[in-house]
This record gives sequence, structure tokens and C-alpha cells, in this order.
Amino acid sequence: MARGLSTALKNELANQSIKPILLVEINFPTPQRLTNHYKDITYNSNTYSASGHLLSITNKSENAELDVSNFTVDLSAVDSAFTSIILNNNVANDEVTIDIGLLNSSDALIDTYNYDKGFIESFRIDTNNGLISLICTSHFSDFSRVAGRRTNEGSQQRFFSTDRGFEYAGLTVQNILWGRSS
Repeated sequence: MARGLSTALKNELANQSIKPILLVEINFPTPQRLTNHYKDITYNSNTYSASGHLLSITNKSENAELDVSNFTVDLSAVDSAFTSIILNNNVANDEVTIDIGLLNSSDALIDTYNYDKGFIESFRIDTNNGLISLICTSHFSDFSRVAGRRTNEGSQQRFFSTDRGFEYAGLTVQNILWGRSS
């Protein structure tokens, strides 16, 4: 039994005629919506352009440990529109959302699901190959963390010499009784 699937999607699954497409939204100062489909797609009152600028996205890998996943969106730099946006604006921390759209046999969008979501961490412009790579990190990333900081007395004293907040952090209390006392 397929749970949580729309009737239209169940019907298309039975017919084995579903076609997946990418719907990528990059929240630059002027949001850009791109698809890898051959024609423009409208989803949630937004039009995703089939301009051919969306070249690829990296594969997603999963594991059992909690980690900050990264993904890369490759765009064409042949047209100077994206290069201009990236070079003339601060795009760090701009949100990037990748959805997978499912089309039926008549190319109508029947359902979508979120593939990945994150923020632009950095970018690369390859002028030889006409390629822009947006390196994005998941929304669990901590952009405000200071590298090399630890939550112990020594690290705290290095940055704030008068703060004694971690003075007793290294002590271990033995014999903690939980529950009712006897």
C-alpha cells in the first residue's frame, strides 16, 4: 500500500510513465528558478525556466551519523547573467532549494518532493569551461561558529581572560542518584 502518495501519482506509478525533473530555486537578490526539463514548468505560482543554464547537481549520500552535507549546483557561465549576479552581490548564505518534480505521460507536473536544501557557502567560476559551481551546505551548518574554539576553561580564557564561566567544567561528580531517595 502506497502511503502519502496522491491518487494521480499512484495512477502514474501503475502505468510506469513517470518522468523526474529538477526544480532548483536559488534565492539570489533576484531569485532564480531553473529546471532541466525541455520547457518551462510552473509550480507553486512560480515559473522554472528551461534555459539550459542548469547543468548538474551532485549526488546525495546518506549515512547513519549526523553530519553537515554539502552539495554543488553547476550552472552555465556562457551567459553573463549568473556571473554578474555572483560578482556584484554578496551571495554567501543565500538559500538554495532542490525539488524533484514528477511528470505524467503528458508532461503535466503531478507531484514534487524536496531533494535537498541549503545555503551557498562558496562558489567557483571556471572561465575556461564556462562553468559556475555553487558549493552549498545543508541548513544544519553553523556559519557563526569560530574554528578552533572549545567549551573548556583554557579556550575561554584565551579569548575572555576575566570570564570564569568554565572554571568547574572539568569536574566530574560521582555517585549521582536518580529517582526517589531512600
